[in-house]
Amino acid sequence: MDSDWSITSLDGGVVLVTVDLRNRSPVDRRVRVTNRLDGPVLPPRRQGVPESGWDDEGFEGVVPAGGRRSLGYACPAPVTRPPVAVTDEGRADGDDAADASAVAARELGDPRPPSDAIPGIGGIGEDDEREDRTAPSVSEGDTDADPIPPAVDSWLTAVEERIERGERLTDASVEGAAVALEADDAVPVAELETRLDADAVALEAVAERAASLAERAAVVDVPDDDLRRLA
Repeated sequence: MDSDWSITSLDGGVVLVTVDLRNRSPVDRRVRVTNRLDGPVLPPRRQGVPESGWDDEGFEGVVPAGGRRSLGYACPAPVTRPPVAVTDEGRADGDDAADASAVAARELGDPRPPSDAIPGIGGIGEDDEREDRTAPSVSEGDTDADPIPPAVDSWLTAVEERIERGERLTDASVEGAAVALEADDAVPVAELETRLDADAVALEAVAERAASLAERAAVVDVPDDDLRRLA
């Protein structure tokens, strides 16, 4: 199991830790990532609940065969290097296989077409189907489908909800603040600024890496015709 980590200091004595796990073996493997910092683990949350695999000590889960898994958490503690200890706990089996399948599904996205694209489902009737037969075909590159993977979209949505809540609380009147507090209690107000600081750092890091990968992908020209002749 190969692993890389990074640690970023944020305001307020909080650090952001990211860990990249790579499984080069042909089988799913279970891994344990233990926090070594002198502070509690603040894992990623959904609806105020820690995501699957996280506990007070760190994370435990499965990295798919030949795949990778990226993790990130915050911790109110001084910087210590390395911030984590990574333990390969061996081959995954049983329920672990289902965990690995879930990871792959989140990375690849839902293979099913949207319901509104299937005749008779999602409000499309016979008239719509008849009109669709006469419509010009759409090439693969012209699709209007959202290109953002579901896992990334879910994270961005959670960040957006926290930002919107912070915006509602910024310079709000007493009445406006009360409404904002009642509308969403997933993150306590005392933690919201720290979470938003961590979100800002994570967004900048993701944007920088995405821009770099986009540039590299744009210039890749795989010689598939030549490779076919060699096969």
